[in-house]
Amino acid sequence: MVLCSHLTDATLPDKQLITALFNAVSVYFNYTGDVKCLNVSQATTGALSDEGWGYQACTEMVMPLCADGIDDMFEPTKWDYQQFSDDCYKKWSVRPRPGWIPLYYGGVNITSSSNIIFSNGDLDPWSGGGILKSLSDSLIAIIIKGGAHHLDLRAKNKDDPSSVVEAREQEVKIIGQWIAEAQARKLGSRDAAIRTWTEKRMASVKHVRL
Repeated sequence: MVLCSHLTDATLPDKQLITALFNAVSVYFNYTGDVKCLNVSQATTGALSDEGWGYQACTEMVMPLCADGIDDMFEPTKWDYQQFSDDCYKKWSVRPRPGWIPLYYGGVNITSSSNIIFSNGDLDPWSGGGILKSLSDSLIAIIIKGGAHHLDLRAKNKDDPSSVVEAREQEVKIIGQWIAEAQARKLGSRDAAIRTWTEKRMASVKHVRL
């Protein structure tokens, strides 16, 4: 939202438009205001690095991307899977597995899964492809009003909106409950095994005495 506030007038002359674009990307790449020249060679700040994501996109999270230059702000680009695959092999010596995600996780049919929280900020463009409604008691959707991309997974900040603070508290409570239930099941299984062993042992001793 803050970034887009610098890009509200498409009729600006070229020089002013470039300045507006610089001010927009500076929100992300120069949030301290101290950087003289922006390094936009990576999709993230240098401290984070996007190398891990590049490898994951080349192996597990294959997502076709394209642009037509009409309904978006990008140069027209067609999705070329073969070119994408070749680029992945050139950089990482791996080939994409476009069918792995639905095969491993079940695609859109995940009702047999459990203990998953789907958190989405309503300002996150990726939320459009997310799970926005709970599917069961243990497949829980949490919508964060005013939340950006995985804001709830970042460290707390004094400027956090109350919605993300509440979401984190809810997530901790839910996960804590799942852990407690798993521990109880494990303890119950152990107790049951001990009881079974004890009963068999007693029966064996009784048989020997007889």
